[in-house]
Amino acid sequence: MENKKAVVIGAGISGLCAAVELKRKGFDVTLLERENHVGGVIDTFEKNGFRAESGSNSVMIQTQKTLDFLESIGLKDKIDTATPVSKKRFFVRYGKARAVPMNPINLLFTRLFTLCGKIRLFFEPFIKKFSPDSEPSVAEFITKRMGKDVLDYAINPFMAGVYGGNPEKLSVKHAFPPFWNLEQKYGSIIKGAIKSMKEKKATGNFFKPVMISFENGMKTLINALSDELKGCVKKNVKVISVDFTADGWEVSWGNNIEDVCEHYEVVVVAIPAPDVVKLALPGSISTRLSVLSEIQYAPVTTYTLGFKRNTIAHKLDGFGVLTPEKENLSILGSLFVSSVFKNRAPEGFTTLTNYIGGMRHPDYASKTQEEIENLVMLDIKKLLGVNSDPVFKKMYYWKNAIPQYNLGYQKYLDTLDEIEKDFPNISFIGSYRGGVGVSACIENALKTAEKIAKNSKGE
Repeated sequence: MENKKAVVIGAGISGLCAAVELKRKGFDVTLLERENHVGGVIDTFEKNGFRAESGSNSVMIQTQKTLDFLESIGLKDKIDTATPVSKKRFFVRYGKARAVPMNPINLLFTRLFTLCGKIRLFFEPFIKKFSPDSEPSVAEFITKRMGKDVLDYAINPFMAGVYGGNPEKLSVKHAFPPFWNLEQKYGSIIKGAIKSMKEKKATGNFFKPVMISFENGMKTLINALSDELKGCVKKNVKVISVDFTADGWEVSWGNNIEDVCEHYEVVVVAIPAPDVVKLALPGSISTRLSVLSEIQYAPVTTYTLGFKRNTIAHKLDGFGVLTPEKENLSILGSLFVSSVFKNRAPEGFTTLTNYIGGMRHPDYASKTQEEIENLVMLDIKKLLGVNSDPVFKKMYYWKNAIPQYNLGYQKYLDTLDEIEKDFPNISFIGSYRGGVGVSACIENALKTAEKIAKNSKGE
């Protein structure tokens, strides 16, 4: 009996992982990619001993399942675990990078928060929780539970680092679910964090998250996934149409040389929301998916700069520095990449990956390289004491970098759930659904493949 055929549209991290898992579960997989390379926003650039990532610099592994998957594709000995200094983070206040307090003693003495802000934070366990039917913004939620000081100088820069987003618009349920779930279950974020950790340890269901990259950068992950899919990937192709039939799907795709029409039992759509809307799906599905055009994406430019280490005053003894909106800086943050992972710069040099744009300054992301460099240099000179010109530069611009999980986001998720219920053999995955991080994309792709495999067996 022939294997069932599955087509995956889009060879970013979500599509690659879904395709690998479907292949392992016995499907005859075809992976279609419109570009001449796979990996989407993930790639690594190397020159003269410097290394720059086009998108994410790391993967925060949240589950054993994800770690097992990475090891199963031959990456066990290529994983580069973040150095201990990565646990230290910096946020800006009064124009200086200040260490985020990691314990109550540090909290008492930090200048990141005012005295009133610290006192207000200690009242968090006594604040009444939100109604489960409500949908507060991140700003509303944090202000009520922890106070305005924490919002402005901790959560605001954190949201900029994760989403490039605006806490006033982001939905806490979707953009910051751990905090919402702790509050709803335990009535307090602080008490909930302590209790949930104790419960997980007691049941043996405790996995300590770990930040990783790979020996030769993030492209190592993409190469490993590609190796698993040899013969399955079609690059430089355009999907012409996707039509529903009585027993599956007819998918037409092609390039400048030929057009192909194939029958598949399963379709996985793994492209960004703006591209999903443009995909030539059956009218009944396409009409319902038109709502996805409302999803906002933050534009972001990543600009990695290399310097002689002795020309930077800051110790760079942490993961990086994120900037609150109130500090009126141009960058969203600067990551101390060569402090966190090895082989990111030659001996005696260091690399800083700077992020600019987001929903805070969306127009900044599309400025010229010279304009962006001027903005970045002005900020890192002030924050980190950089006193030389860069000896290495690499810039990437992403118009649709990060989907914004804003208020009302549930309607998009409901639409996708309803379509998949009505058409069980089509699935939609990507950073606009279930989390924007690399780890979330991997986990959701694996879950989707597992669900498809069960449905195909009638389980």
